Amino acid sequence: MTVILLDPLRPEVLPLGAMKFVVGPVLVTEDVHPTTLWALQQASAAPVADDGDPLTVLLSTDRNHPLVRARVDRGEVLIAVQRHSGDALIEAVALMDTLRRTGPWESKQTHDSLRRYLLEEVYELLDAIDVGTQADLREELGDLLLQVLFHARIAADDPTSPFDIDDVARSFVAKISHRTPGILAGEHSDLETQIREWEERKAAEKQRGSVLDGIATTAPALALAQKVLERLAASGFPKPEVDPELLSVTVEVGGRSTEDITRQRVLDLMDRVYAAEASAQAVAEKLDSPQAWLHHLGVADGYAAQQNSGPGGQPQAPHQPAPAVAAPQPAEPHPTAPEPTADDYDGDIEQVDEAPADESGSETTELDDEVSIDDYYGSESIETSGPDDAHPHAPNVTRTTSD
Repeated sequence: MTVILLDPLRPEVLPLGAMKFVVGPVLVTEDVHPTTLWALQQASAAPVADDGDPLTVLLSTDRNHPLVRARVDRGEVLIAVQRHSGDALIEAVALMDTLRRTGPWESKQTHDSLRRYLLEEVYELLDAIDVGTQADLREELGDLLLQVLFHARIAADDPTSPFDIDDVARSFVAKISHRTPGILAGEHSDLETQIREWEERKAAEKQRGSVLDGIATTAPALALAQKVLERLAASGFPKPEVDPELLSVTVEVGGRSTEDITRQRVLDLMDRVYAAEASAQAVAEKLDSPQAWLHHLGVADGYAAQQNSGPGGQPQAPHQPAPAVAAPQPAEPHPTAPEPTADDYDGDIEQVDEAPADESGSETTELDDEVSIDDYYGSESIETSGPDDAHPHAPNVTRTTSD
């Protein structure tokens, strides 16, 4: 006869082709949910062992049930609900929900108590990417998925602002759909266009109040340093105001923690940036040039004073006309923050005649977001970046999270 296999996660969904087989007598295995039985007019419990009945329809949710396997082996028709990619995620969500409600350990966890496990799983996944097998990668991705499901389930218990895994998924879909309209609509498959659309829409979403908004200070120190320097390079921050020790990190065996030293230097730089932004905000000025940065960093005024002083900071004697044969002598530059020049931003370059225009008519597009740190500060080999967060020392300026 016929075996009808229901989806255990959606037992109320009946395959269209099975409708005509459930109007008469139906044998139901013990795994079928009771609510399904109420909808069947002539349902009865299936026997414990296969009795070879070729006439009665068998209804089950377990593909490996002995009665199901026996009937399929005899050649009976199997009608099953089609499974789709992602169906196993529903099982994972249900499992996490059960553990959160009934597990003595799971029920006590908080977002904060899971922090170290989340960090461990990320590092283990990175190891699997570097040296692991496909099986290792699959396992570590599963462990990271557990963290996502766990945090979403904990959030569902929040008494004031709850959300669940469906809200997380909807947030993901909304963000990606908004930032990749051309790709999803099939309008183009051009990489540069996709990146431009992404950055333009991201900038419109974020409306950052600080150039450092969205940078996580909990990231590893080198990743934090790279992220901060990339943002500052894109904003026109003057290179001489960056601590040289951030551009070349030295590890001393037996010395102080390089991680702690580097992190503190980055935080100190961030504090200076926030202070300059607060200064500019107070007078409604934009930090859109190195000179503007220098002014609100409190460096430009000192630089001007230095130009009017002699060695050791003493006032110069009244100006005397120089002999006709002598060239004018420039004032001694500021020892730590000279006026930025082209060399400061692009390295040593030679002045050459302007190249002829490209006959193809192509133009160079300047990125208005993060730029390569190699192009601005020199060699860097840091490749990782951390999640987004807010710097605790930031002034009272409007900021948003990244991504």
